[in-house]
Amino acid sequence: DTWEGHLPRLLFFFALDRPIITRSEICQAFWPELDTDQAVNVFHVTKRRLHKALDMDVLVHDGGYYRVNPELAIHYDVMDFVGALMEGRDEENKNRVASWAKAIDIYRGPFLQGHTDSWIVDRRNDFRAGYLEALTEMAHVRLGEERLEHALGLFQRALAEDFSREKVHQDVMKLYAKMGRRSEAAAHYQRLVEEFKKEGREPSPDTSDVYKEIMS
Repeated sequence: DTWEGHLPRLLFFFALDRPIITRSEICQAFWPELDTDQAVNVFHVTKRRLHKALDMDVLVHDGGYYRVNPELAIHYDVMDFVGALMEGRDEENKNRVASWAKAIDIYRGPFLQGHTDSWIVDRRNDFRAGYLEALTEMAHVRLGEERLEHALGLFQRALAEDFSREKVHQDVMKLYAKMGRRSEAAAHYQRLVEEFKKEGREPSPDTSDVYKEIMS
């Protein structure tokens, strides 16, 4: 593994998960397939490479624990994204809409695209789900404001990211009906049926019921 691949994980691991941690916990999290001696060796090699690349110690050791060097100025967009999501989910936050909008704006695509480590794939899926959550929450806000075209665009962005989201398909069909564009609702449903058929599946009864209700 390269230091470039470890740095994003290292920052995320410390900044969002745990501010201080032991060396053995780091080794278990990063190199669980290695025995203790091998993992410790790789840890120190990686630590030296990070030091050489950045010309400073990324980690500092204090009282048996490691933490990110407090002198290191860190701006990590993942931290900003997760922070915006947490603020958006806070029902007492008076600026929830701004938080959802911020999360949408920060997201730029799959996390560490091109890497297939299990921890990366897990985080990638989590962040993608958060992005979809932000899009749909913002869409419902716009619906409440009667900004229907804007809401439709947000729903469509969510489906472009994950076409399997049937609840979003239902929302899109209902919105088309609300806008008096029933033929587009029908076309949307037919496209959904065709795409699902390629995967050997059918829309759920709930989705079919929404379509039938609109058509009737």
